[in-house]
Amino acid sequence: MRPSARLPLPTLALACLLPFAVSAQLSLEGGAHRLEDRDSQWSVSYGAMMHLSGHVDETFRAYYKATGQDSKQALAESYDLKDFGVEAPYETFGIHFRKQADFFAFRWDLLWLSLEADAVARRDYYIGIGEDISYGGHKYDHMKIPAGSKFSAEFRGVFTDLIGSFTPFTLQLGEETWLAPSLDLGLVAILGQYEVDAGRARGTAVYQNPPVDFVVGGSADSFIGVPAPRIGAGAELRVGPDDWVQWVFRAGFGYFAYDGGTGVFARGGSREKNIDISMLTLAFEAEVLLPMDDFSCFSVGARLEYLHLDGSVASKEKSDAEIIAARERFDKSFDFKSWSAILYVGVAY
Repeated sequence: MRPSARLPLPTLALACLLPFAVSAQLSLEGGAHRLEDRDSQWSVSYGAMMHLSGHVDETFRAYYKATGQDSKQALAESYDLKDFGVEAPYETFGIHFRKQADFFAFRWDLLWLSLEADAVARRDYYIGIGEDISYGGHKYDHMKIPAGSKFSAEFRGVFTDLIGSFTPFTLQLGEETWLAPSLDLGLVAILGQYEVDAGRARGTAVYQNPPVDFVVGGSADSFIGVPAPRIGAGAELRVGPDDWVQWVFRAGFGYFAYDGGTGVFARGGSREKNIDISMLTLAFEAEVLLPMDDFSCFSVGARLEYLHLDGSVASKEKSDAEIIAARERFDKSFDFKSWSAILYVGVAY
């Protein structure tokens, strides 16, 4: 009996795909598959931050090691968003714009979020705040929320991104189906005002070594602004005739990493530390375009986005003398995750 011939795996795979490739009438065109009556779009959205989770952990305090007090590393604390009564979902409202040219595209998204939470302190919370608290004619920048005390936390702000994309080619999979990959580069940012209200200020307490004065209770608010560049890639699948109803499916990811000083994030006067941070975003979108006339379309769609931010903040000083002089606090690690979902309507023209 003659031995059977065996085809290499790649050849076998190509042989299996060949009939589909031929029937799909594959063709390649440079840049994006752009239609003049659909290459610009404004839309508004309503949705929710469906999931929010995050925590900050104090990890190591170089000051204790430098002063021979390593046993006090056990004083490190951890804070979770649940400690502050943060429980999703929270409503979002948005405005969005996109513009497609032959090879390049621009996208702008802005989501407004109002987050309010009420909680009871599970233990004594000692927190640093962004602005001064006045008490007894003095100003403090640390707050103590005693165990069992009621307090509220609030954030009002926006999540926004400005993304530029490059589409090198479009692959036509059939008479009415196009697939286009893209490379993305842009800027994302969180901007807003937060407030912590623990009732009236009712005294001071001393905590930590070296000692720090904390106001017991009180309220404080501050502005937060965190910008970050983002690089990523995506793909768009467009199905349907150019002059009629089309379905559009998009998927993409973005990534940002930074390892260096906190000076690029903190405002003047803040003590600089080393920060190691990374951010990953994933987005999935489905949209239908419905012609209204010869020059415009009505659009309706849904978008789901995931964000994961994690990193660490550590003392910048290295020698024992520098560490003791700076009286550095605990190094910290942090982790934050969110899922958001929106529905939008708009006009493409």
